[in-house]
Amino acid sequence: MKVLHGMDDIAGQATYSVDGLRKNGEDADLAFWRKNSMGYPGIGWDMHIGKKKLFYPYYILKIFSFFLLSLFRYDVFHFHFSCSLLPRAWDLLLLKVLHKKTFMEFHGSEIRFCYNREKPDYFYTDTIKEAGKLQVRINDRIFRHIGACITHDEELRKHIPAEKLYITPLRIDLTRFVPHYPKPDCKKPVIVHAPSNYLAKGSKYVVEAMERLGKNYEFEFILVMNKSQEEALRIYKRADIVIDQLFAQTYGVFAVEAMALGKPVITYISDEIRKTFPPELPIFSATTDNLEEVAERLIQNGKMREEAGRAGRSYAENYHDNKKVAKMQAEIYRGMIEPMSTLDSFLYVKNIDNENV
Repeated sequence: MKVLHGMDDIAGQATYSVDGLRKNGEDADLAFWRKNSMGYPGIGWDMHIGKKKLFYPYYILKIFSFFLLSLFRYDVFHFHFSCSLLPRAWDLLLLKVLHKKTFMEFHGSEIRFCYNREKPDYFYTDTIKEAGKLQVRINDRIFRHIGACITHDEELRKHIPAEKLYITPLRIDLTRFVPHYPKPDCKKPVIVHAPSNYLAKGSKYVVEAMERLGKNYEFEFILVMNKSQEEALRIYKRADIVIDQLFAQTYGVFAVEAMALGKPVITYISDEIRKTFPPELPIFSATTDNLEEVAERLIQNGKMREEAGRAGRSYAENYHDNKKVAKMQAEIYRGMIEPMSTLDSFLYVKNIDNENV
């Protein structure tokens, strides 16, 4: 079984998947049309396509050459972010005719609100754009021809009209995240917020809450933006508290990385979504209304920060280890398991024996 992940790498999820598959002895490659802006380490084919019109003939030749090569080289295609081998998913019908196994993993903005237009009150409803007609047409084509779909938790399920939908947890390479637990006796904690999108992550409210807290407590607040992952990691290691997103109703890769580093994490998780995760999820949920109060508790209690950091590392090891998630992915590719609930999927990953991956 030869596996290709591509053609985008959202938050390193394709990279981490291929890394996990390879560590488990699977034959897997990654190809991408555009490099990840966060600087995740690449694996496999760098098929970077630029925007210079002068080079369009070269780009077209490059795309079709790789498409033809892939037809002969790979048995399983695990695509990400509505991107496949050819623009606008025109290749999926041929892959279907050739009996290739195909999967599309959805990550967020490429599918959210394409079909379910209801905007819940937790989202940044004043600024979110409706899905464009072209994106809807691309996704329509994907659902007609894709073998199965994948996403990482319950929040996106209601936006994905797929008959066959797998849940596989977000994944990271834990060996790259050595824990640096908060010291309980620290008198001036470091609070870190690292938005990939200032508006969408609710950063305005984070900054305002920190300014108010700064009038009564001594701490260092660091806003991390426009950094490579390696640069950002050096800052995260110093953190005593990490604040992630306030609008998305669930937690993302940044929260997983922070937990792997042994940091207590604040992010918004709705009651509806939280009950679909394992009960030991150690993340502190906060909204724009009570962020200041939640952060204040952690600023005041060094022992709580340390305990939450250790619980976060354990949670990341149990549910987000890319080797364990990749074992589940390989079993999905081979048709060995059927779709499960989010909670059952997480427990399935937890129960994978590390010695056998």
